[in-house]
Amino acid sequence: MKRRTAIVLTIAGLILSLGSILTVWLIDRPLANSQPVAFTDPAGDKLVGTYYAGEWPYGVILLEGFGSDQITMRSLASEFARQGFKVFTFDFSGHGRSPGTLAFDNAATDRLAYQALAALDEFKQVSGLRAEQIFVIGHSLGARVALQAATMNPEEVAGLVLLGTQVNLSTNVQSEFFTGTTDADLSWVQGLEPENPPVPILLISGEWDDILTPENAHLLADKLGVNVDVPYFVNDRALLLVPDMFHNYEPFSSRVIISAREWIRNRMSQDIVFQDDAIAVSPERLEATIEVESIRIAMLKIPQNYRVWAWILGFIGLLIFLSGGEKWANVMASAEKIEPQVEVTHPRRFLWGKLLLWLAALPVAAILGSIFFFIPLCKPVFNLIYVGFIGGFGILLFFLYWRGRMPGVKGKLPFDVEKPALDWKRILAAIGVTLIVLILTTAYARTGWFYVFPLSLRLVWLVVFTPFTALGFWIGLHEARMLKAAGGTSWPQAALTLIGLFPFFLYTILMAAIGSLSGMLGGLQGLLILWLVLAFGGLVQAINQRLWLTAFCQAVLLYWLILPQGVLF
Repeated sequence: MKRRTAIVLTIAGLILSLGSILTVWLIDRPLANSQPVAFTDPAGDKLVGTYYAGEWPYGVILLEGFGSDQITMRSLASEFARQGFKVFTFDFSGHGRSPGTLAFDNAATDRLAYQALAALDEFKQVSGLRAEQIFVIGHSLGARVALQAATMNPEEVAGLVLLGTQVNLSTNVQSEFFTGTTDADLSWVQGLEPENPPVPILLISGEWDDILTPENAHLLADKLGVNVDVPYFVNDRALLLVPDMFHNYEPFSSRVIISAREWIRNRMSQDIVFQDDAIAVSPERLEATIEVESIRIAMLKIPQNYRVWAWILGFIGLLIFLSGGEKWANVMASAEKIEPQVEVTHPRRFLWGKLLLWLAALPVAAILGSIFFFIPLCKPVFNLIYVGFIGGFGILLFFLYWRGRMPGVKGKLPFDVEKPALDWKRILAAIGVTLIVLILTTAYARTGWFYVFPLSLRLVWLVVFTPFTALGFWIGLHEARMLKAAGGTSWPQAALTLIGLFPFFLYTILMAAIGSLSGMLGGLQGLLILWLVLAFGGLVQAINQRLWLTAFCQAVLLYWLILPQGVLF
């Protein structure tokens, strides 16, 4: 009966995850006709992009946000390709598939604006469009770049749609940290006015946006000459604040997509005939809000509505697949009996001691992170938190176990008296399952989250980070086995897992406390990935029974999913 239940769970989870990926693939069928492009900016840096052909004499170029890549703009690309637009996306230097690095003082230079202008020239060349037939849509950093590029471009584009524009005319400490400058001090920002840039502009931002707060959105709108009393559909300079919307979610929101789409339609020539759910534009009925009934009706028809549900169900499916697979593997092969060398004698003291040891691990994590800065390669700075915390904690605990000083524990390294004999069938099975999970998570992430895995220096960092992080996972797996051998209730096992994730919970809570909602959501996404990695570890361990291999596979999966999301500096 247990075997049957485990098989059903495994198959159900696999079907659910594959079904969600297939659903998004069907939504993105308009993107099937893609053409990879590569070009260089004026400084000679190589940039990688994608062109999607369309039948209309209009196009959109999509500019990603800080730390994102082309895949995060896929929801917008898919919808505009479905409408018949020609679509062009690319990655800034240090992002996604483009090589090179991004400097912390990037906002004080014109480098990214010149990259956007180079992309516009490439788009014109491959599509045959003129500048006045191209709309530019940017999110966050991409919106900032789009706005600056428009002030530098002698050719006027058809219009700008700016989502969560990273331009703050009043103090925004979080935004200034990432850009390395105060926006109000920049000459191009000071030069913004109702006629500069001389193109139609739609500003869209969430009411919960912390990168462009509602206050700063209104300041920017005033500087650009936006008349907020005119409905945004019929206004060449418009501001739309979307209720209950986070900064991170703006490129995926059907409310944002439908608003941007209809505004662009109203800027186009009247010789275009729309075949789907176009709505009649009546100034008497339109209000400066997305809650218009006609907009809600149009949103019901937009395929992007189903993308988010597919993501949620797909993630649940992955967890069910891993959990069911672990149960199935445990039923099929009994665990080998290993005599422990190290024992947990006082579970409460052990758990409290491990929690407090995070404070002692902070200097180790800082030293470990500092060492990586001496490696003469582009660095994934924002990914150092994982190798720092997990690897640094692992190094500290290894030292304590080696010296026999771990609180609540009797004994010292090695953890086990006897080592299990090598069973190559189990090892190969574990490696095979790891490959399947890597492929499955790659397909899932590419449905709109991020590009996994770019063939760049990130692969080198995966190799560098994996041994240190695997050490932390390896010790955690041994501790879980030790607690299980100590008997008692299941709460110590749960507490051990939560303590292992403690700094990541703390980071997420800290981001929420300082008002960084985008940072909080980033922390929650990291916790979900760690949850997936831990569930994956249970499956691999049930198959191969060798903690070192399980820890190695966990570390590889972690960086497979984490490294592509960061910027190379």
